[in-house]
Amino acid sequence: MRTLLLSLSALVAATTLVSATAIPGAAGGAKKYSLNNAVGKNAIEFVSEAPVEKINGTADGVQGAFTLDAANLEATSGKIDVAVLTMKTANSKRDEHMYDAMWLDAAKYPTITFDIKSLKDVKVATKDGRSVVTATAVGSFTCHGVTKPTSASVTITYLPESADTKKRASGNLAMIEATFNVGLADHNITGKAGVVGKSVGETIAVTAKLFSNS
Repeated sequence: MRTLLLSLSALVAATTLVSATAIPGAAGGAKKYSLNNAVGKNAIEFVSEAPVEKINGTADGVQGAFTLDAANLEATSGKIDVAVLTMKTANSKRDEHMYDAMWLDAAKYPTITFDIKSLKDVKVATKDGRSVVTATAVGSFTCHGVTKPTSASVTITYLPESADTKKRASGNLAMIEATFNVGLADHNITGKAGVVGKSVGETIAVTAKLFSNS
């Protein structure tokens, strides 16, 4: 029995080892990466498409950090927060409506959060010292006080520290683009009667452009 248990333990360890995807040539070990506007402008873009109107918006109140191990990309985790009051749609009156209790209720729920638990379906391509990681980020999304499981398609561009990268920020650089959709009904956002589905899309397409250093 003891031999069987040891064999099973070895099998589990081997499976775990095989499933870990690494960035070639990068040193292993978990490192904290913090969002930093010195690396690039952190921002969120969102699009609402409906029969009557298409609305494009941005948000620049983005903060957060994540932990990345270049030898085990699947173990990536972190938390990104967006301040609702920094969301803009180039129409101040519409923005005021977006912030009020009928929509996002910024007074009660001032922050939107994406908690990343792990990455899956990870692939890495490296060329000229730059590694590009494509994956699916798995976690939860909290908006309007409601938390739902979610996933996002992510592309991570990883640059090890060099004389050139130090001109922007110290440490390794990780630049991320993530895309996902948010259903308003999933987060109990009802809006004004008759507006959702006509002037405001039932689903909002979100693109996060994040820039960080270790």
